[in-house]
Amino acid sequence: MSYTIREVIGKAASNMALAEFLAAFVRRGGLVRPQPGDDRPDVWRKRFSWWWDENPFCRPDSPCGYQLETGSGEIVGFSGYIPFDYEKEGEAVPTLIATTFFVLEAHRSAVMGLLARQRSLGRQYQIIDGSPSPQMRRLLSKLRYEHAEERFQYYFPLIGFGGLATQALLKQVGLSLDLPSGNQLSPECYFTSDPFDIETIPTLKDGKLHRRVTVESLSWLCRIGSGERSFFGYCDAKGELIAYAIGIYKKKFGFCLCLLEDYVDFRPHQNGLGQLLRHLTADPIGSGLLRETDLMALSIFRAENRPGQHGLKRNSNLYYHLPDGIDPQSKRCLAIEGDLALI
Repeated sequence: MSYTIREVIGKAASNMALAEFLAAFVRRGGLVRPQPGDDRPDVWRKRFSWWWDENPFCRPDSPCGYQLETGSGEIVGFSGYIPFDYEKEGEAVPTLIATTFFVLEAHRSAVMGLLARQRSLGRQYQIIDGSPSPQMRRLLSKLRYEHAEERFQYYFPLIGFGGLATQALLKQVGLSLDLPSGNQLSPECYFTSDPFDIETIPTLKDGKLHRRVTVESLSWLCRIGSGERSFFGYCDAKGELIAYAIGIYKKKFGFCLCLLEDYVDFRPHQNGLGQLLRHLTADPIGSGLLRETDLMALSIFRAENRPGQHGLKRNSNLYYHLPDGIDPQSKRCLAIEGDLALI
């Protein structure tokens, strides 16, 4: 059978047939663990809007994906991308987040054509895959993608869950971290739950490959996605961002956990992130945390400078491929990377 691989134009309204295909794929049992809404075309169109129409990093020439069609024009597969800008020493590194690799079982012989397009894009773009299936992980390893390996989680109980007393116990067993005490920065510094309260965002020049941070991108990340989330920012008297975190909420075993999966400390020499965490634990409601939140959790990858506490080891499904000339060891990994937070 002959196939055509067609480039997807990144507008939600022009991809209704694709949304219908993806919803039908899920209804046929194509996903082992579908998420709520995966079987509805309107949910897919909303996701397209988040990924492409509203995305501040999506430009007219940004690749948004490819759809696999039969000779009669029937859609039988899709490989999607979400544009995102990264930077190293202030220089842009264009990036694509892989999402939604669906191909009907009867047409799996054409999968390599979609993967060949992805490999071609990898010459110019960093490609990130943060939620691959076991089969896709094996393919990514064969394609020489880097694997972020383990990450380690640290917990910060709030008042209703024992607060500082519980944190002290967790710290003794290596599952929490010391937080700064007292006002180590100017009392004129302020905290905000709205990215648009930030006046300036400094450029990190530490030799690492980071996600590009803008007011628009922070706002976008906080308003999209199916799960509730909160923004926490710490700024100096002039409105320059010192540190921020985005919390994504998860309820499990009767507890409400705020996962701090996206964060940056622009002043690590002053422990800006620690100051932010201390404020969140001291005044969770005033900081904008959901009232029912019991714990916060911070994830740190093994490749980073981890503190002495060992943390709770968690497996990582984060894979990435870098363009030529960029050292894989320079990449700073975050738990939020991948498409799960964007659907």
